[in-house]
Amino acid sequence: MTKVYIIMGEPKQVADDTRQQTNLHGLDERAYAHHLIDIAADMVVSVDDNRRINLFNKTAEQVYGYTAEEMLGQPITPLYDNPEEYQAIGEQMRTTGRFAGEITGRKKNGERFPVFVTAILLRNPAGEVIGSVGYSRDLTAEKKAAAVEREYIAMLGEEKLKKEVENITRHDMKSPLSSIIGFADLLLEDKTLGDEHKQLIKIIYNSGIKALRMVNLSLDLLKIEQGVYPLAPQKVRLVPILLDMLTDNATSLRTKRLSVVFLVNDVPCRAEQLPEEQGTLAVLGEEIMCYNILANLFKNAVEASPPDQPITLAVTDTPSAPDHITIAIHNMGTVPVEIRDRFFEKYATAGKRGGTGLGTYSAQLLTRTLGGRISMETAAETGTTLTVVLLKAQPGTGEERVRAPAGLENR
Repeated sequence: MTKVYIIMGEPKQVADDTRQQTNLHGLDERAYAHHLIDIAADMVVSVDDNRRINLFNKTAEQVYGYTAEEMLGQPITPLYDNPEEYQAIGEQMRTTGRFAGEITGRKKNGERFPVFVTAILLRNPAGEVIGSVGYSRDLTAEKKAAAVEREYIAMLGEEKLKKEVENITRHDMKSPLSSIIGFADLLLEDKTLGDEHKQLIKIIYNSGIKALRMVNLSLDLLKIEQGVYPLAPQKVRLVPILLDMLTDNATSLRTKRLSVVFLVNDVPCRAEQLPEEQGTLAVLGEEIMCYNILANLFKNAVEASPPDQPITLAVTDTPSAPDHITIAIHNMGTVPVEIRDRFFEKYATAGKRGGTGLGTYSAQLLTRTLGGRISMETAAETGTTLTVVLLKAQPGTGEERVRAPAGLENR
């Protein structure tokens, strides 16, 4: 911490106000005082009763950038950034005999810096004003440290708030979901219900399970963003996810009269034929992540597609690309021009009522977490295609957890 002493008054007069004594070094009081001032780690400035500088020590030279020769006999005003502060301090010194407060100083190079000044008016034995003496300290380092501390405290407060919100979310959302799942499970045990009703209840039960898992996943997004999420990859079959996507969007598909066309290795396939491909269509990841990625993109395609148009869902697993599987979702809608360049950015949305811009951001984040890649192509003539490339679960990989190989981002 650097202090600035501003001493107003002739050093000789100040020295004469005290008894002249010889110190241990053989110096008289005045010479000894000058010696101490000149070697002080703090800045020391002396000013006479006209506020003209008559002492400017080495540390003051270093901080302000002026030499003592430049400043001796000059007004102290160049050391002030604000003339009004200079006038206010002078007025207060004349009326009260002292000043203490923060001002803005100015260095020779024009740099402004905060200074805390304390000054006291001095008089000789006859009561005449001979100047004033005071000290100041450069607050730059203090203010920087305080700003860092405030930022750190704010970060801790934000982190605490996030954790509190997470806890509230867990409690408020997981409890009713657990009730829905439990009630649906009880209904499935009711032998008086017909198969049709049980099938509908099973949909409710499965949806509740998925919603509960997605709540848990959303609470882990912060860890995923920070790259500290403990990924536990395993074999994930795509067919159940694709069929669930159809079920979850059945109402919207029916309302807009949209058809869904499946292509497996460029061969058309009906939904009821998909289970036959289940053995080969498997990726490496976490099931809820894979569902979240594809469900978000498929839901976006359903919402963006014009009525009475097909949505194509193509899955490619070919020998030419043995280490990954590609899933492409196409619809005839187009992405608004204003968000095309930032389609996967957080909160990027346009023209979508109630849109948050988190769906595609989440899809990209989770895809990268799984070591895959994601892209978007859109044009008025051809529509929009969202493509996800995920690591393929190699033959012999069971349901047990396995280590994920290197990702595909740079391939």
